[in-house]
Amino acid sequence: MTYQQLFDDLIGETPLSTVDVDRVIGRQRRARRLRIGAGTTAVAAAVALVVFGTTGLIGKPHAQPARPTPTVTTVPGSDRDLDRIDAAVVAALLRMEPALSWAEKGNPAGTVPNWESRPAGASLASGYRGEGQLRIGGVDLFIGVQITRDGATAWEREGGRSCSKNAVECGERTGPHRERMRYQRSVWQQEVPPRLRAEIPERMESADVTILRGDGSLIVVSAGTTGEDSRLPLTVDQLTTVALDPAIVLGPAPSASPGPSSTVRTVAGSQQDAVRLDEALTAALGRQAAGFTWTTKWGGKDSPMPVGFAPKGRLNVNAPVLDAASFRVGDRAGQLSMRLLREGRAAWENASPCPTAGLAGRNCTVTEGPGGERVRARRLLKPLGAPGDRPTLGQDVLVEVLRSDGTLVYLYVSQPVLSTAQLIAVARDPALTLAPPPPGPGTNQVYGLPDQFYGEAERTAAVAALDDVSPAGTIYLGYPAGGSFDGLIGASEVAFPFLVQRSGLAGDGEIIVQRRMGSTLTCSNVRSLSSRVHEGHPHDGECSESTRPDGNRVVSLVSRSSGTVTYDVFVQRPDRGTVEVVLDNRPNTGSATDMPKHGEFPREWPKGNRGGATPPLTLDEVTSLSGHPDLINLLP
Repeated sequence: MTYQQLFDDLIGETPLSTVDVDRVIGRQRRARRLRIGAGTTAVAAAVALVVFGTTGLIGKPHAQPARPTPTVTTVPGSDRDLDRIDAAVVAALLRMEPALSWAEKGNPAGTVPNWESRPAGASLASGYRGEGQLRIGGVDLFIGVQITRDGATAWEREGGRSCSKNAVECGERTGPHRERMRYQRSVWQQEVPPRLRAEIPERMESADVTILRGDGSLIVVSAGTTGEDSRLPLTVDQLTTVALDPAIVLGPAPSASPGPSSTVRTVAGSQQDAVRLDEALTAALGRQAAGFTWTTKWGGKDSPMPVGFAPKGRLNVNAPVLDAASFRVGDRAGQLSMRLLREGRAAWENASPCPTAGLAGRNCTVTEGPGGERVRARRLLKPLGAPGDRPTLGQDVLVEVLRSDGTLVYLYVSQPVLSTAQLIAVARDPALTLAPPPPGPGTNQVYGLPDQFYGEAERTAAVAALDDVSPAGTIYLGYPAGGSFDGLIGASEVAFPFLVQRSGLAGDGEIIVQRRMGSTLTCSNVRSLSSRVHEGHPHDGECSESTRPDGNRVVSLVSRSSGTVTYDVFVQRPDRGTVEVVLDNRPNTGSATDMPKHGEFPREWPKGNRGGATPPLTLDEVTSLSGHPDLINLLP
C-alpha cells in the first residue's frame, strides 16, 4: 500500500484538499524545545501537555459504530511505523475538528501538519510520542499523543495521582468497548516575570484523556492553550474520540530475543537481581584491576557496592542502568556508567558509528570476539577547547559489546584509570548478563534512565568532521543539544555550536543532524522552515539545489545583510535524514543576532571578535562539512 493510499484509508470523509499528504509529518521543531527544562518555550509546551484539564461539562462518548481495526505490519519504532501512526493521528484530528489549521504561535496558519513524533520508552518498540501545534478559531494550542505498550503498569502507576488542584472536572468512566478511562480538565494560572511573558503564558486551559485499551496499551491525548485569555476550543469528548481511534495503534511487538544462556535465577527488575548485577560488575572489575574499590562519590569513602546517580536504575527490566558510579584503583579515581539492553541490536545500529577521519577515527575500532560478539571501543575527544586549541584525545572511553543473543553491554568510563582492553574484558564477562523478565505485565518499567548515552560519541564524530574539513587554524565545537537515549531515532536531532578562526577570518555557526525531517527540501520550501526549528538561521538569500548521484539532495543558501555573510547548506538523504551546517562571519559578538544561543559556546568563547569579509570556510567547504561521512553516518 502506498503512503497516499494509507492516508486515504485513514482520512475517511475529510477533504484531502485541506492536507498536504506528502508532508503529513510536518516541520520538525527542535527536540530540545520540547523537553522540560530545555528552555522557556519547552516549559510552556510541557505545561500544556502535563497540566491537565479546562472548563466545561463532560458528557459520555457518543455511541457510534466501531471502526474496523486495521492490520498493522510495520516494525515498531521504524520510520514507516512512525509515519503510519502520524498519518492516523492527523486524520483523527481532522475528523475531530475539520476547521483546524496548523500553526506555531505567532506565525501564519497553514495546511502542512506541524507534527513531530518519536519512539517513547525503554526501547524502540515500547511506545510512541507525538506533539503538534495547531489553531482553532484563532486560538493557538498544543496537542500531544502518547502510547505505551505496557498499559496496565502505566495505568496503575498513574492511579494514585489525585486530581489537580486546578481541575474543574476530573473523574473516571468506561468506554464504549469497556475501556477504562480517566479525564481531567483544568484552568491553570501563575505569575510570570515580565521578561518571560512572551514565552510562558500566565493563564492556560488544558485537558487530557487517558484510556487503557483492550489490547493492553495505554493512550494519552492532551491539549492545552498557549494564549493569555483563550479558552480551549476542544472538549473532552473530542479528545476521547481521537484516543479511541483504532488506527492510532502501535505496531505488533517484536518476537522475544533468545534469552541469555546463563544460570541466572533472579527475575529482572527485582531488588535481588539489582544486587546480583552489582556483585557481578564488582567482581568483573576486580578481576581486571587489582585494588579496584567503589567510592561513595568522587574522592569519597570506600564502598562495597556502586553508588550511582540513579539508585533505582538496576530495577529496569529491559535496560538496567548504573549511572556515574565513582571508583578508585589505588590512588587514581574515575567514574563508570553501565547499561545492559535486552533489545541491543537496534541500539547498536542507531548509535554513532566509528568516525572515519582524523584522531577520532584512529581511536575507534570495531572487532569480533571469540563468541561472535561485536565489540566497538572508542577513546573520545576532549569535550571543550579554548582559543588556539585543536582536537585532542580526552580521558573518556566508551565500550559496547553486542552479544550473539542480541543483548548489548555498554560501559562508559571517565578518567583513564582502566584501559580499553580491561573494559572490553569486563563487558564480555558472562556473569554480567540480563535475567529473565517477570511474567505478565510490568516488563517495561523504567527508573532513572540517564539521558545522552551517546552524546559524547556524537560530539566526537562532529569534531572529527570539522577537523577534517578545516585542518588549519582554530576550531571549537561545544556540547550537543538534543539527541536521544539510543542515537538519532524517530524525529530526534542533535545540534552542535561551533567556531572556526583562520587566516584573519572567523565565524560561528551550528551543525544540525536531524533523523527525519518532515519533507524533501527544495529552494521553494526551505525558506518556510520555522525560526523556532532553526534558531537564528536566516534561510534567505541566493538559493541553489541539486541531487547527487548517490541520491542525496543539496540545498545551499548564501545570505548577505549589513556586513554579515552567512552560508547555509543542507544535505538530505532520500529517507529525509538531514545535515544542516550554517556558518557566518561574525563570531560571538554578544549581539542579539548571535547564533547559536544554546550550549556552552556563548559562555566559553570570548566575545567581540569582528571576523572578516566572509565566513572562514568557503561555501564548498561548508558543503563538504554538511555531507561529511562522519555527520551523515550519525543517521542510522
